[in-house]
Amino acid sequence: MIDRHQARILAMQSLCQFEVLGADFLAQLDDFLADDDPPESVREYAKRLVLETRDRLTELDAALQTVAENWELKRMAPVDRNILRVAACELKTQIDIPRNVAITEAVEIAKAFGTAESPAFINGVLDAAVKRSLFAEAIETPKDEATTTDASADDAPPAEVANDSPPI
Repeated sequence: MIDRHQARILAMQSLCQFEVLGADFLAQLDDFLADDDPPESVREYAKRLVLETRDRLTELDAALQTVAENWELKRMAPVDRNILRVAACELKTQIDIPRNVAITEAVEIAKAFGTAESPAFINGVLDAAVKRSLFAEAIETPKDEATTTDASADDAPPAEVANDSPPI
């Protein structure tokens, strides 16, 4: 079973490094992901998220920018921006992960790594993107990968989706 929570954190941290170091970081990605010796399945899923996010960066950023009214992605805190990107990538590409789990996971990561305002901000942006069906075209995960379970899916409470989210 993959601990996707840990993989999402590693993916977010890797994307922050990628922003700073550029393409040179990709040569170091495997070493970065192995640094704290997580299970191979965690490293593989994190690497997949990093590479899929990088490959779809323009598309994901455009979708996020559509709903992040009054906020330019480049002016967001790097942690918030990359939490949003990882969640957006999962929402777009991982049909086997329920949308509320992806959003809840992003909010939980924001609580741990972001500012006090980050969880509500992340929730508001992702909720708005889902409501506008910006990630409705999820592609099916290959069958061998669809059999893995999301460790957090069973334990995660429903996403904190609120209609009274602060403006974004």
